[in-house]
Amino acid sequence: MKSQLQSAILALLGSIVLDSHATEGLERQVQRETVAPNQVQAGQISNLAALSPDVFLRLLVARNLDVQFSKLNTDVNRYLREGEAALYEPVFFLGIRKEGRNRQRTPDERLQSTYALGTAVLDEKVRNDELGIRSKLPTGAEVSVSYKASGKANNLIPQTSQINASAPDTEYTSLLNVTLKQPLFRNAGRAITETDRRVAELEHQVSLQQLTQQTLKTSIEGLNLYWQLYRAQETVKLRKSAVTTSESLMADANARISAGKVPPSAILELQSVVLNREAELARSQQAFREAQTKLTTAINIVWNNDTPVGISPQLRENEPVMALAAPPIDEVLRLWSPYQIALLRHQQAQARLDFAQNQVLPSVDFVMSYSGTGFSNKHQDARKFATGNTYPDWYVGLNVEIPLGGNQKAQQQLFAQTTRLTQAEVELQAIQNSFANDVVVRLGDLQNSSDVLELSKKETKLRQKIFDNERQRVQIGSGSFTNLLQKQADFIESNQRMLENQVRYEVAVTMWQYTRGSLLVDNGINIDNASTSAH
Repeated sequence: MKSQLQSAILALLGSIVLDSHATEGLERQVQRETVAPNQVQAGQISNLAALSPDVFLRLLVARNLDVQFSKLNTDVNRYLREGEAALYEPVFFLGIRKEGRNRQRTPDERLQSTYALGTAVLDEKVRNDELGIRSKLPTGAEVSVSYKASGKANNLIPQTSQINASAPDTEYTSLLNVTLKQPLFRNAGRAITETDRRVAELEHQVSLQQLTQQTLKTSIEGLNLYWQLYRAQETVKLRKSAVTTSESLMADANARISAGKVPPSAILELQSVVLNREAELARSQQAFREAQTKLTTAINIVWNNDTPVGISPQLRENEPVMALAAPPIDEVLRLWSPYQIALLRHQQAQARLDFAQNQVLPSVDFVMSYSGTGFSNKHQDARKFATGNTYPDWYVGLNVEIPLGGNQKAQQQLFAQTTRLTQAEVELQAIQNSFANDVVVRLGDLQNSSDVLELSKKETKLRQKIFDNERQRVQIGSGSFTNLLQKQADFIESNQRMLENQVRYEVAVTMWQYTRGSLLVDNGINIDNASTSAH
């Protein structure tokens, strides 16, 4: 029995050392895989007057406050995950205690030793020292190895040591102890032991998906602002062109009035048109400034009239989109942040359910302790006896706890976790169905906006020809300024509609990229476990 217990102690010590090395290796792996999601540096903002969509988007992701806040949230969850990763970190403990007493001895105490029968007062000094290591094992066990030494000196020891006059007046006891508490049912096993660690890891992954979701949301909102600014910018150009054309027509009318070809009253309508065009230009310029303000607020910079802000998009050619087909849902869902977040929440619910099921089990713990003891008037000898396993002291046993009421708390928590898992499953199915419908809608919107833009371009070309023909008729004297002004207004409105349809088409393409999960990648933005980077 003695040799078996010695072997058990050596095995336990070896498991602690191996587990400590395994934990250190795991921590190093976590450190290699986990890099704090640093903020993307915006760099020098060199040319705000000609922003392309991809440059604007990278600038937006780098400077937007919502995205930065979401990045900080990933930092918070990363720190919490690393804290849970230290689950098996060994704990060193140390205790030092000194005692002193000077008290009267009772009659019973005097009768216990004939050598000290006449000593009425106990004068004693005691020192207790203890140190050791305590750790948790993947099996759920708690193990500790400790060494305790106690030294005692009093006025009774010399009297009881008269048979050995050379013996010192101090007694030493030593204890080298190994204890183990291993759950057999409740709280047993690596999966249960590492539940909090697994949940923290999943929560960190959720925060990364939330960062992706927030980046996408910010990108969609930002690109809408971008195309609103484009529309405002191009509208100003259209209104300026309309004013210039109207002024040119008024100059032609003045020349024809001077030549006596048209009556002087013809200039009145042209003057009112010019004034109306100038008013429309002023309104469009104000709308342009408001759009500039919204865009610069989104990228978190201060803007004023001294710093021009404009955009220079490379407009997409209106290619036929009928060849585009809805991608496989399963493939796209892997890139769809709301679905991935719901999937991770489902995994968290499953982990908590497994833990709740384990907590319903009875608490049965295997306990064991093995100690080497030593006693001597010299501390070296006491330590030698303890470490040499000359005088062992041990016990093994079972601790059992069974709630008499059926463990209602654990039962109700199990029911709650089961319901939460059902909620997660319902949410997953709902998101999947919603996404499948959204794919069809987005593809249809892209096709429709492409068709409408193509028709709008054709209409604008026809309006241009009609306006040019009417102007030639006026120049040769067969047309009227009233018809010409109407043709000009129709041409301007067709250009405005084409601009609106162009913006709608660009937004539809952006939403299609968002639905397919390629919006960020297409614009050189990458989000992974390390950072949010713009290439």
